[in-house]
Amino acid sequence: MRGEFFVERRKALLALAGTAGAVGTGILAPKVLAAAGEAASPSAAPKSVLWAADPSRGTAVFDGLEKSPGTITVAPAPQGRYGQCFRYDITDLTGSKERCESRGMRDTNGKVITLGTAQVGTTYYFGWRSLWAPLPIAKGKWTALYQLHVSGVPSGGLNVGPFVLRTLGDGQLHFQHISPDGSDRHIWSGPLRIGTWNSFAIGFKLSKGSDGWVEFYYNGAQQSFTNGQARYPGPTLWGTHVNTKWGIYRSGGNNGAGSAYLNSARLGTSYADVAL
Repeated sequence: MRGEFFVERRKALLALAGTAGAVGTGILAPKVLAAAGEAASPSAAPKSVLWAADPSRGTAVFDGLEKSPGTITVAPAPQGRYGQCFRYDITDLTGSKERCESRGMRDTNGKVITLGTAQVGTTYYFGWRSLWAPLPIAKGKWTALYQLHVSGVPSGGLNVGPFVLRTLGDGQLHFQHISPDGSDRHIWSGPLRIGTWNSFAIGFKLSKGSDGWVEFYYNGAQQSFTNGQARYPGPTLWGTHVNTKWGIYRSGGNNGAGSAYLNSARLGTSYADVAL
């Protein structure tokens, strides 16, 4: 009798799930199946997206804009794909570094989202897709296209790193890892693709010690670093907080107008939250 009870209960729950699907909710069925002792579909698992760069909010999604010189606007995504996006247009200064970047994040209430000392020990993931075109780069000169940047460094400390995606005018895209003492190394390299969309994700444990680490995903595939591992260890915070920065930041000697496009940028606590 006990077995028959569970058979009948399962039939009733499955019938209810089918009713939910028929009205197009797409939400109730996984919960009902889970209640019946079945595992919910991984694709139906709730996500924990903490922030999203929604173009409908304009540049208010960012904490600040650094335009010296350049403009940051909302524009249709190139190639007729992905709807609206953020467009970064940089122009020339004479003999000087040039920067056109967004800095940090603000929530829908306009409050700054801080990743800092109070969040030490937490794992975060940033995900986004980018297209760069045009992107004039002089051979041997650097251009940074993404930074996770330490801010609020004590006197005598270095206001750099811990991560930069950059090129050196060598046709390659490099993942640069920077330590608190300023030492840096390229821990991953791949071809720099101009005029085409590519997706990225960076996962990291916010840490001031050796238990910190970083992961890197390129076009949906997790990458191995120069240590042969999927994680590279090291501190990720040595100031009060870190700022995420997209756009174009380049050394002197790079001349000409350049444009970067940002789409579907998100912050979450798992790769699934931000994967594209």
